[in-house]
Amino acid sequence: MSDDLVKRLRNNCSCNFSSTPCGAEEECRNAFEGADRIETLEAALRDIIEQGDDDFPSPKDMIWTARKALEGKDG
Repeated sequence: MSDDLVKRLRNNCSCNFSSTPCGAEEECRNAFEGADRIETLEAALRDIIEQGDDDFPSPKDMIWTARKALEGKDG
């Protein structure tokens, strides 16, 4: 879905946080965090779509998957 956006968020930072800070460490960390969050939410959406193909799961199951992703919880 947003592979291009995720790549751009991660590739726009050229600093190495520990050894060669560029002065924009916070912005880079924010970009990486945003990219991670996009991937987490897209994975949850894929799970919901797959659940929809499995004998019509309950909406509660799909809501639980979405809620878990929005709260930033893993697995």
